[in-house]
Amino acid sequence: MQARKLRKFEARAADRLVFFSDAVVAIAITLLALELPVPEGATVAAFRSAVREDLDHYTAFLISFVAIAAAWGQHNRAFRYTERTDERLRTVNACWLLTIVLNPFATKLLTTEGDDTDTVGLRFGFYALLQFLAHASVIAMERRMTAQQLRDPDVPPEMIEAGDPVLYGLLLGFGLSVPLFFATQYAWVLWIVVPVTAGRISRHRTRKATAD
Repeated sequence: MQARKLRKFEARAADRLVFFSDAVVAIAITLLALELPVPEGATVAAFRSAVREDLDHYTAFLISFVAIAAAWGQHNRAFRYTERTDERLRTVNACWLLTIVLNPFATKLLTTEGDDTDTVGLRFGFYALLQFLAHASVIAMERRMTAQQLRDPDVPPEMIEAGDPVLYGLLLGFGLSVPLFFATQYAWVLWIVVPVTAGRISRHRTRKATAD
């Protein structure tokens, strides 16, 4: 009876960690929207002109929305079968939350003035580094769950590892882009190409293994 109660309390603690993390993600996305400039204009032409002037802000918002959504998706996948937590897992999760709450600030940096190579490298490099750390934190949490057996023991390992190729693709894409931003402003292409390629390779291998 005592062991059953203990598992119940541990499961409740894991749920609280997930609910709190989800709430922080929701707040971060909301803050992104609150920072969007409102276009003004007495005519349709003036309104369109105002939208074009602030197009970089709207683009940065969409980029950050997708980035946070991707980070949350990987976090949700990692915690899907988690039954217990420990101090180190909570610490790493707090580090992951730090990368999430810094996204609105990093998004502002993307739209600041300065087009020289070093300035662009610093602004976009910091943004990419933030996303890299977010996905690295998810990997660290997954390894902690595996090492300490914090997941449901009845879940097959292949279900847990199903999303790893995309996760590592995101990590690699953001990581490689950090130094490249000091050479070209188009390094952001890696944010899309690398994870998409990793996902396709993984699906191809899965279909091939199933066919064999």
